[in-house]
Amino acid sequence: MRRSLAVAVVALAGAALVACGSEPLESHPPIFAEAPWTGPERLHYNLLERDDLEGTCVLETAPEIEPGVTEVRRLCQDAEEGRYRDNGRARVDSTTLRPLSSLRVVLDLVEGSSRQFATTYLPAEGIVRFESKQFDGDAEEPSDSLEAQRDLPEASANLPEPGWYDDEELLWLVRGIPLREGFEGSFTNVNASTGRVFGADVAVEAREEVEVPAGTFQTWKIRIETSTVTQFIWVDQEAPHRLVRARIERLTYELTAIE
Repeated sequence: MRRSLAVAVVALAGAALVACGSEPLESHPPIFAEAPWTGPERLHYNLLERDDLEGTCVLETAPEIEPGVTEVRRLCQDAEEGRYRDNGRARVDSTTLRPLSSLRVVLDLVEGSSRQFATTYLPAEGIVRFESKQFDGDAEEPSDSLEAQRDLPEASANLPEPGWYDDEELLWLVRGIPLREGFEGSFTNVNASTGRVFGADVAVEAREEVEVPAGTFQTWKIRIETSTVTQFIWVDQEAPHRLVRARIERLTYELTAIE
């Protein structure tokens, strides 16, 4: 079982913050139209590599944890021994889904070690700050710590609110884009695990019927593409447009239960 269960939605998950590597920034208009969820959610998934069960995930939506702020959470663990955890959360603006902060924690419960990747957004300064820490055993102080900061896309008179989104929220972002066949857009993705800021393209490709353990759904098939990788996500055509399946790197999420 690999240490990182749930890979990032667009960027390749990294073991440590890289020193450089962001692409030239291009400003894009926001692609998030509106939040389809109307209250708290817990959605359960199997994580598959081909037909093998690798782990399980729960995606939680917690609207209005404080005025104007929603928290989205990804809670994953391996299927066999329960040794590894890969948990992420992002605090976002409830209306626009613009991120405020995020945290990803990768845990080895046998060794007692963890790696933390945090982002803090400072749009007034036009930057995002990254911090990565390694903790070993019961140590209170990190054995390794890295920091970096990157520029965010610049606003302009024609584009006063450019669209950027955190990697930890992308499984929610696709639920709130204009879900119609032929929709295409672009956005800036921010990934704490790699310390990268880069462009991504999104397109609603087609309607597809998808069968998963939770049932059979009529879905929209969505493609997210960067310069290095292409991912596919299927969301229910019916509101609140729940994530039904996602093919992310080597893993496939399949919906098993809805709370």
